[in-house]
Amino acid sequence: MMFVPFTGIDNHNRNVTLGSAIIGNETAETYSWLLNVFRQAFGRAPLVIVTDQDPAMKKAIEDTWPESRHRLCMWHIMDKLSAKVFSCSSF
Repeated sequence: MMFVPFTGIDNHNRNVTLGSAIIGNETAETYSWLLNVFRQAFGRAPLVIVTDQDPAMKKAIEDTWPESRHRLCMWHIMDKLSAKVFSCSSF
C-alpha cells in the first residue's frame, strides 16, 4: 500500500495537508485516477507539483495535468546522488 499526500503552501508560507490517499498499486492509471479526483475536489490542477522520480507518476502528471509544472523533490535527488557517488568512489 502506498501513502500519497497532497501538501500545499498557505498564505503564511506554511505547509498544509490538502488531502491524502492510500493506493494499492503504483500504476499510471491509478495515479491518473487519483489526480482526476483531486482536480474534481479542488476545481483545478496545481501550478507546480513536486514528486519523487516514479515513472508512473511522471506519466500520470503529463497525461492528467499537462498545464502543471512537474518538478523533482530535492531530497530524493540528493539521497540518490549521495548513494551513487559513494558507490562510484569504491573503485
